Amino acid sequence: MKKQKISIFLYALFFLLFFSVTYFSIPKLLNFSLESIKETLKNNNNINIINISKVNYKVFPTPRLSIPNSNFTIGDGVFEVNNSELEIILNISQILNFKEIKYKKLLIKKGVSRISLNNINQVFDMITENKKKLTFKENNLIFLQKDNFFFEINDVLINTKAIGKKKELILNGSFLNNEILIKLDSALENKNNLTLKIPGLDISVKVFFEKKDSDSTNGAINLEVLNNFLKFNFIKKDNVKLSKGFIRTKLVNTSLKGEVTFKPNFFIKVDFETSNLNIKKLFLLIEKFFLSNNDRNLSLIKKINGQFNFRSKIEGRITNKNGEVLFKDFKVGKNKSIHLNGKINEFGKRGKIQFNLVKTFKYRNKLSKKKIEIIGFIIPSNSKIIFESISIDGSKISPKKTKDYQNQFQSDLIQGALANIFNEIKINRFLRSLL
Repeated sequence: MKKQKISIFLYALFFLLFFSVTYFSIPKLLNFSLESIKETLKNNNNINIINISKVNYKVFPTPRLSIPNSNFTIGDGVFEVNNSELEIILNISQILNFKEIKYKKLLIKKGVSRISLNNINQVFDMITENKKKLTFKENNLIFLQKDNFFFEINDVLINTKAIGKKKELILNGSFLNNEILIKLDSALENKNNLTLKIPGLDISVKVFFEKKDSDSTNGAINLEVLNNFLKFNFIKKDNVKLSKGFIRTKLVNTSLKGEVTFKPNFFIKVDFETSNLNIKKLFLLIEKFFLSNNDRNLSLIKKINGQFNFRSKIEGRITNKNGEVLFKDFKVGKNKSIHLNGKINEFGKRGKIQFNLVKTFKYRNKLSKKKIEIIGFIIPSNSKIIFESISIDGSKISPKKTKDYQNQFQSDLIQGALANIFNEIKINRFLRSLL
């Protein structure tokens, strides 16, 4: 009796093993039509794949078709994927359907994906048109601006799905050696939410936007970086208009408005109305960004063209155009009595700031005044100030006196720290000594 039970068990085990091997191996024996695979991918995931050179069948970890060295696009050219392995995860309950390929999701492994920033608005359309779940794994995602490299996220894991009206894309990866999370979702038609987090850099961004029509999108952005906060509303048509914005940091408290233009060239214009500004920290930030040998900063400087206007606490504007940074018509100090213009046209450690300073002293009788003008250079790499010329009421003083005043300014005021040039009391005391 015992031997009979063992025999029955072994027969059942053999049958189960034989059935499993046969069941899962059948698709390998089928002659899949490459055209039918292309058509199925197009209908279910809006994937346009031109050439399929090889199709492998894998049993483990679950039955699937594998297309190595795949090159294809998703959506209307939204994603371009190269050198990836495309795996079609088969639906086990339909595995014996010989007429068509039934699958529950797609897995895109490794390779490189590219997306143009101009196509970002089409990402939700891509998710909507995907009838099957789509996953990217160990992929490198490159973002392009006008077909030029902009930035890259490495070792990407992307999951997309659409359940009824709810659409969702979740991206995890590595950005500048820091973990990054991007989540794009929508529960209501045309109302979308974007969340971006880089915990290692203490960066958190939330974007709420609504597509009004084919040409217009409006919304709001909240950005937190190292306890610094930025918020503004936007309307996107041909360009992006910014309104009701403000920045709160240890450096500045200010409201802002402006616009960003992408065509024919990228250009940003922002108006700031400051209620609080730490000029010393602003100068140190400018020095670190523009005058250090940081390749990423130097590359970014060349890409950003813009104009930044300041009002209230200080007045003036900074323009960055064609690799040149100009400081125009700045009025600073008590009663905004110091006028400054400057220029940075060489960046990195060898860079320097050319400046023109004008100070007018008015006397009590208000009938007489003295105007001092100093033209020179600031050299951050060695904390030096060079005076090229000093004029009093339009008359230049001698080169020898100019040199003496330069040495006096360097020893009495700079004292090895360029930030000391923003000590208004000492600056005024020095300028009065020239009269």
